[in-house]
Amino acid sequence: MKIVLISPRLAIQKGDFLGSGVLYWPLELAVLAAFLREQNECPGVIDLLGEAPFVLEDCGDHYLQGKAFRHYAASPEVARADLFVIYALSYMSHSEVLSIAGDIRRVRQDARIAILENTQAVTAYSLADAAGEFFQHGVDALLCGEIYWNWNEIRSYLESPGSTAVPVNVLASKNRENVSVQRIINRHPHYPVPAWDMFPVARYWALPYSHGPKTGKYLPIMTSRGCPFPCDFCVSPEMNRSTWRGRAPDEVVGEIIALRDRFGVRHFQVEDLNPTVDGRRWEEICRLLIERRANVSYYLVSGTKAETIAIEQIPLYAKSGCKYISISPESGSSRVLKAMGKSFDHDHALDLIRACRRHGIYTQACLLAGHPADDMEAQRLSREYVRKMVSAGLDEIGVFIVAPLPGSQIARARRIDLTSRQALLSFSPKGRAEWNELKRRRGELVAAFLCARLKHGPAIWLQGLRALLGMPRTKMENLPRRMAWMCWLMFKNYCFMNRSAG
Repeated sequence: MKIVLISPRLAIQKGDFLGSGVLYWPLELAVLAAFLREQNECPGVIDLLGEAPFVLEDCGDHYLQGKAFRHYAASPEVARADLFVIYALSYMSHSEVLSIAGDIRRVRQDARIAILENTQAVTAYSLADAAGEFFQHGVDALLCGEIYWNWNEIRSYLESPGSTAVPVNVLASKNRENVSVQRIINRHPHYPVPAWDMFPVARYWALPYSHGPKTGKYLPIMTSRGCPFPCDFCVSPEMNRSTWRGRAPDEVVGEIIALRDRFGVRHFQVEDLNPTVDGRRWEEICRLLIERRANVSYYLVSGTKAETIAIEQIPLYAKSGCKYISISPESGSSRVLKAMGKSFDHDHALDLIRACRRHGIYTQACLLAGHPADDMEAQRLSREYVRKMVSAGLDEIGVFIVAPLPGSQIARARRIDLTSRQALLSFSPKGRAEWNELKRRRGELVAAFLCARLKHGPAIWLQGLRALLGMPRTKMENLPRRMAWMCWLMFKNYCFMNRSAG
């Protein structure tokens, strides 16, 4: 069976760069490509973003970055494929995934089309909650969760759907009324080294920004899967059954060294939802990096639970190459945190920030605006906590407006109103009711951070200089160059459209 893996273009919300346009690599798809190669499947890969990250297409309230699938529709690779697996990278690219499926079905009536769920990102979504739309666009099967643990069963079904039972972690068009699914969790997982040789990594490196602080050459890695915490705005409790699975330290360090030697990369962005849940595991990773003289730098870019990092561990983190840690207080209000289902030790986080400052590790704190439990008192407490974090040495904040992503408790309880179901549902969706008020609240928190930073000496000016020179040590320092790059692409797109119209 000839398999082609497809990664969609990246969606960027117009007029708001803070909640969309982040450069997420198709990490899980690269792991799947490596797994299939080990199974002698020899898959093909079409990475629509990676193939042309310098191309932008206007799609109404958002842009799509990358090369449209229609340019591949007549290619030999598409003509020969028996199975297409489209990666549901994030909900922002949902309409793009549907469009790809529809385009494939028009040119390949005989082929199988499956969608691969992304269970390891806060911007992802449950395929079961969008099953009807997928099936309407000609999709045959939704592959929910990780499919490594029963691949042979899934493969047999996709080859002969009429004579084989539907696997428990697959939703099929033939029984579309049944939207129950059982994602398979392996508590002691082993994964192959991602097959980045099958992806256009040099084009990702050519962009002047990344998810974490941009370095020349870098690669994303994932050292664990899942998260044990029940935050109601997040899809992970649904898609990982509130279960965290850490990879063995030796395997993690072996992957880092293998990627370092193969691609000449010494910077790694850790994309786990929560990499430090097991503090002893991460200590062992640090020790192995030191013992094996890996000589790499790593960045915890997707956030981690502050309380899972002991203050006395920070010197070891720094010695092993840690340069950046992102944590997620979400709110300065204990009442709002309780409503979210999240615990957070505000005092411990301040001590952690101070320790990181002493040892040269840059820090980010992520906060949320617009949770249903949010109010003006919670906003005041968040502003106060931002100032405390800056006094402790915080380097940057990220503020996002809560989105009702399919699969989250908030979405299923319909606790957030949207003015338009057609608007892009980003991680700060402009389609939310009271958008202007929520944007103002986000702006207040950013302003509180900037004002506090200005009062604490020249560090903020050094950040600005590093941003202009393209030498970022925080995500915030990526933003000016990312915005300038996007404006340039928009200008090119505008000129091209005008020439075409003429």
